[in-house]
Amino acid sequence: MAEGVVPDYGLYPYQRQVLHDLLDALEDDGRASEQRVVAHLPTGAGKTRIACHAAAALLARRDSDGQLAPARPGGGPPGGLVVWLASSEELCEQAAENLAGAWRALGNRPVAVHRYWGDAHLNLASLDEGFLVAGLQKLWAASRQQRDLLTGIGERATGVIFDEAHQAVAPTYRFVTEQLAAHNPPLLGLTATPGRSLEPGDEDYDLADMFNERRVVIDPRGHGSAVTYLIRLDYLADPEFTPVSVSMEESVPEPVANMDYSRAALEKVGRDLAWREQVVELTRTAVGNHRRVMVFCPSVRCAQESAQTIADAGFWSKSIVAGTPSDERQDIIADFRSEAPEPMALFNYGVLTAGFDAPRTRCVIVARPTTSLVLYSQMVGRAMRGRLSGGNRRCQIYTVVDTAFGASAPWSRRFGTGRNYGGNRAADFRARHLRAGGGGPRPARRPLPALGQRHRRTDRQRRGCGCLGGGCAA
Repeated sequence: MAEGVVPDYGLYPYQRQVLHDLLDALEDDGRASEQRVVAHLPTGAGKTRIACHAAAALLARRDSDGQLAPARPGGGPPGGLVVWLASSEELCEQAAENLAGAWRALGNRPVAVHRYWGDAHLNLASLDEGFLVAGLQKLWAASRQQRDLLTGIGERATGVIFDEAHQAVAPTYRFVTEQLAAHNPPLLGLTATPGRSLEPGDEDYDLADMFNERRVVIDPRGHGSAVTYLIRLDYLADPEFTPVSVSMEESVPEPVANMDYSRAALEKVGRDLAWREQVVELTRTAVGNHRRVMVFCPSVRCAQESAQTIADAGFWSKSIVAGTPSDERQDIIADFRSEAPEPMALFNYGVLTAGFDAPRTRCVIVARPTTSLVLYSQMVGRAMRGRLSGGNRRCQIYTVVDTAFGASAPWSRRFGTGRNYGGNRAADFRARHLRAGGGGPRPARRPLPALGQRHRRTDRQRRGCGCLGGGCAA
């Protein structure tokens, strides 16, 4: 007689492959300086869940009394603290909840999840075991008050995880990360879109350099790309893209090269009456067809006024902005995530692009111009949870575009709205998403190699490619 056992914090097959490759890359084999790797998965593929498995494995192999681990390279103490870095309260809360759930299923002893963001207070110097989830700005501010704080935490760390690792190359965040990694604990970065260009001085080049040019990706198993593979197997929803044109009264000029739209430019878009009317009309149509709709607005005013207009029409409609009180924000998110049958529209500005998981979201309206593929992918990703992840078979993505630019608008040209969509096929997004992750033609300079093929160590050393995963061309 056989009895099936379902794990409380299990992984899909592709997630197990990624976890295996990550732990292989982070293995302590006497070359501590090489224990750095970035995990690159499409938005919605479960980076947080995989990373929590990795965090639990790193913590489980060490004990606070040092009995489970040999001395650290360089003579430091064994350490028993996994540090998780994130830039927003939503990301921090998501990480803390998932780490607690992962450890309940995978842990080998009682530990604490230490929360350090927002108004939280901790004696960081006294922490020596468990999980520390820290907001980057708060940790940076604390380090300015206490000179050796970060290196002290790093000396006790058995791993450092940076969520949304494309942010790690910003000078302040890189300082925090490198200080924590001064004693060479395993360093894991999580991101959806590294590797667009690799010229010296570019952020992608710096990201590759920071993680020793090593990354783990999903093996697409003959499907061409990870995104195609995940859509075909219902792990991700199949997106339908629809560009929506607006004739603004006064167009916004293109930002300078390698820069996104300024706050002043976005405020100008948000004040435009035609833009706001189109956002409202589009949302009114969307809530008639989809139970959960998310709208990314160009300004606080646009988010709040649009939400009120939809609410006045008799729909559940709320807005979340940076100034929304924490309790109110949590209540709104809980309602939006619920199984209530009524259609709901959630407007926001400057938040909810990352660290927000509402699998029932079936429609996203991108009404916030951007030149950042990272940001656009994050916004689109809010609707891309597939059926196997509690989401949908298909999802609808609307992108609002000013007709003064038309198909040549920066956000149109970059992301395939307007005539560049080629019939609005999801393949256009898949191709762009893959290229953003380093797929397609390889750049001439220092590509960030995928870690997926499990070559024998002697093979890797002979090839000189450092590769552990699918996509190796060595």
